[in-house]
Amino acid sequence: MHSPGMIFLPILLAGTVLCQEVVRGDEVSPVVPDEAEIRNALIRGQSNPLLPELSALTLPDLLARPQSAALLQWAREARERTDIPQTTYSLYREYQRTGAREPYQQPYYEKRELMTREVLAAWLDGDDSRIPRVCDLIWSICEESTWVLPAHERGERFIDLFAAETGAELAHAVLLLGDRLPGEIRERIQREVTLRILDPYLEEGDRYSWASGRNNWTGVCAGSIGEQFLVLEPDPERKARALKTVIQQLYRYLDRAFEPDGVCLEGIGYWNYGLFHYVAFAEMLRARTGGHFDLLAHPKLAAIARYPFSVVMGPGLFASFSDSHPSASVMPYLAARLAERTGETSLLALAGDCASWRLVTTLRNLLWWDGEKTELPPITDMWFPASGIARLTGTLCGQEAVLAAKAGHNAEPHNHNDVGSFILRVGGFIYLCDPGPGRYSRDYFSAKRYENPFASSYGHSVPRIDGQLQAAGSRYAGTLRQDGEKGLQIDFTRAWDNDSLQSATRRIAFSAEGLTLEDHFVFREGAHSVEEALVTWQPVTIEDRTVRIQSAEGQLIITSLDGAFAMEDLREACQENDISGTLTRLTVTRPVEKEGIFRFTLTFESSK
Repeated sequence: MHSPGMIFLPILLAGTVLCQEVVRGDEVSPVVPDEAEIRNALIRGQSNPLLPELSALTLPDLLARPQSAALLQWAREARERTDIPQTTYSLYREYQRTGAREPYQQPYYEKRELMTREVLAAWLDGDDSRIPRVCDLIWSICEESTWVLPAHERGERFIDLFAAETGAELAHAVLLLGDRLPGEIRERIQREVTLRILDPYLEEGDRYSWASGRNNWTGVCAGSIGEQFLVLEPDPERKARALKTVIQQLYRYLDRAFEPDGVCLEGIGYWNYGLFHYVAFAEMLRARTGGHFDLLAHPKLAAIARYPFSVVMGPGLFASFSDSHPSASVMPYLAARLAERTGETSLLALAGDCASWRLVTTLRNLLWWDGEKTELPPITDMWFPASGIARLTGTLCGQEAVLAAKAGHNAEPHNHNDVGSFILRVGGFIYLCDPGPGRYSRDYFSAKRYENPFASSYGHSVPRIDGQLQAAGSRYAGTLRQDGEKGLQIDFTRAWDNDSLQSATRRIAFSAEGLTLEDHFVFREGAHSVEEALVTWQPVTIEDRTVRIQSAEGQLIITSLDGAFAMEDLREACQENDISGTLTRLTVTRPVEKEGIFRFTLTFESSK
């Protein structure tokens, strides 16, 4: 991605001093400031609030916002549960015994959600009768032997995503309630966060595996740790040293976890998750230093902000490539703040609910977002050939149709072996799908990952050649290019570990007659078998060479020009992955001697 040469250029960023940019190939990244500059800026701004909105907006103002009533009701409902979820040793070791993550994670998350609700209710209502309950929840969290999830256990000094987030949650409880918390509770938070997060980070810093910046872990861990140093660390030298590393890691995250065109290969869910602590920390740092450091002025952020709308399939629907869900939204405060800072106003149409189990998130949703959403802009064609992703729009039987397709490679973050796969929405339904993630377990993140059809090519709309699924690894890849005004072509020859395969290309195009899918295979020698596959969550009927995929709005009609359809339901795999519904796999199989073409036409019949 980067060339070895670096050119240093001076830069001035709207009242900020991010000093210089480093040019690496086609990318530009700011230079990390030194410790002295960070320390001096923090000392000069030590009287500046970390969240200026807390004082700028009165409680009546906040409670007048459209989302506030629902949020307050949600917070108050915490009193309906009087127990404290138990994170026991037996539950913790359940993962070691069975590989299941849920037994421990469920009460772990529930406890933190209850804390978030009680803290918010105490703050918004001014109700000190909630403080003892807040203290009990905080005390219980501090009593946990570790904040690291069992699935991420890697030694005593390791900081994982949720240990980092737990520290940030406790820091924000102090930030929000302050002296309303008893001194011994504040001291306990300080002691535990210092022991579990601040001290290990100062010692290990850039040696953590997640410091490489290649996925959402860096944004979550570095950003939330930066928040904790800003709120809880009293020593300016320690704080400056830590924040230099935090800034370095966050710049690395933007540089490496997002493609040069802003695409997040992990999908919209991890775009949210990795970025929200980046933005939260960036704005706290900007506020405390009076604008001296502005991490949201990063030159790549505008492209990153454009990504969510680029993978929208329809209202509330996103392309579910990698471990991403089709039903998603953008965190409201991310939508509001990035729209303001980058001009990408499409984000405001994608904002989701205000409430979250995370205090960090819910607080900023309330402070930064006014509760208003804009209309979804018209969905248009989008092309990201370097990242291997495209979106095409057309019509089928007068209905709006949106197609998303990907090339890429089979070692992407949260990868599925899915080079050449595509998703098709017509009207309000997705008829041909990417099934999304499988159940997170020990096996799912092990060498057994691609035995799961939700991660393997078996559960995606891609061929099987000579009985072979696509292989895992970065060399198993495809390339994407535009083919005509409303068509695309994917060369996915290299997606299979098959020396006999000379070429494999897929063409998908809209026309006046409908949508056409054509796969062309050329082999070097011998006879071969090709199995085409299309996958859907919708009910299906088959009649020889015709498939009808049903919905409440009508039916997608797929005609095979080169063989009869067979059908296989993956009900058992869905159950094993705790997924409701039945994924259906539609196949056409025939022998190919030297060269073979598989052709499909797709039309739509409306029931309206």
